[in-house]
Amino acid sequence: MSKPIFAAVLVLILSLTSVASAGASTPVKGACPDGFELHAVHDHDEHHGHKHVGTDTDHNGDGWICAKHVSNEGDIHVHIDNNAALP
Repeated sequence: MSKPIFAAVLVLILSLTSVASAGASTPVKGACPDGFELHAVHDHDEHHGHKHVGTDTDHNGDGWICAKHVSNEGDIHVHIDNNAALP
């Protein structure tokens, strides 16, 4: 492959990679309290084998909520919005 074609292909691949990475990262507006983990918001299907307690609503609009497993089996989660102060 000639150098100009190789360079063009390399630039194209790198530009697509950086666009995909930038689109996947949403700035987090708030933190989670101790014991909770940050999770991306998604539609929760009631037939997926576990129960959600609390809200699945992203009140601050950043695309993230906090979750905590509260049963020994891990099938019950508490969800709250990530509205704690960022460190």
